[in-house]
Amino acid sequence: MTFPTISVVTCSYNSDLTMLRRALASLKGQRYPPEKLEHIVMDGGSTNGSLELFRQRGTHVEVRRDLLAKPQARMSLGIARSRGELVLILEPDNILPDSHWLRQMVKPFQDHAGVVGAFSMYNSYDETMPLLTKYCALIGANDPTIYYLNKSEKLPRFARHYTKGEILLEAEDYCIVRFNHETLPTLGDNGHMVRRSLIQKVNTNPETFIHVDAFAKLLALGHGTYAAVKNSVVHYTGTNIFRFMQGRVTIKEKFYNRKKDKRSYFVFDPHSSRDRLNLLRFIVFSLTFIEPLLLSFRGFLAVREAAWFLHPVVCFVAVLSYTWSELVIRLNAMMVRLRRVPRDQRPYGIS
Repeated sequence: MTFPTISVVTCSYNSDLTMLRRALASLKGQRYPPEKLEHIVMDGGSTNGSLELFRQRGTHVEVRRDLLAKPQARMSLGIARSRGELVLILEPDNILPDSHWLRQMVKPFQDHAGVVGAFSMYNSYDETMPLLTKYCALIGANDPTIYYLNKSEKLPRFARHYTKGEILLEAEDYCIVRFNHETLPTLGDNGHMVRRSLIQKVNTNPETFIHVDAFAKLLALGHGTYAAVKNSVVHYTGTNIFRFMQGRVTIKEKFYNRKKDKRSYFVFDPHSSRDRLNLLRFIVFSLTFIEPLLLSFRGFLAVREAAWFLHPVVCFVAVLSYTWSELVIRLNAMMVRLRRVPRDQRPYGIS
């Protein structure tokens, strides 16, 4: 069998060394011809020993301290430097669960010339991982908001059949699915594989590159066919719910609030009636706790794991976190507008 060449692109900065060792070991342990693999690491200037760890494993490391705060720009440059037929975007907290993972991922590309990209149908975990990581794997999203907006490409663990987009083919090892503007999920991270010849068409400017936007642009070019592979990938999401949601809010503020006029893809599109309805449902469900608790029981009956019962808590914290973020943004905008008003015309107390 002829295997395609693969460029693995990883963006890193002071990555957790325990998880990084496991991630690198899982990649090295793949039953895939090593001469067909290259690993490109775009680092922001790590100081915790992760650079040495990468270099010990024979990876090509490029340090870009000037792009420390711009991981998406580093990802863009890593993709531009790649030479493989396929590009695999693999983060330092992604662990490949078995030695056949790469072979499973390339099979749809070998079988179907029209496949743009491939992703695992599920997230997974092992028993040593914290409840929060297990919860995100079980729910199939790293944010319950994305789950209720139906924007995650992965399925919750109680789902058995892929239902997102238009199913073109149900094979033993994967589904071929066609997405359109309404059904396109968040693609391009945590173990996503894509044809290099296609992703390079939309990888034109590192300063504006955002992986989910790149796949929206590919869709606009007529490339909307993907493979949902019937396997899983581990995405370690940490241990602390509040720190986790703080990170999610930071992503929202950086990539939505500050750049929404320049984006091609929206996890929440305010102009979409479906998104508005789904967001309203999520808020009501989260504040009343009933539906999230019922979903926890449904999940627990399918997979006996206590982490399901984090769902009502994470939903509630998510709603509070995003609500507070929006309030702060709107208050700051109001203060900026008021400061443009002459002092003698400002409301009492605004100086």
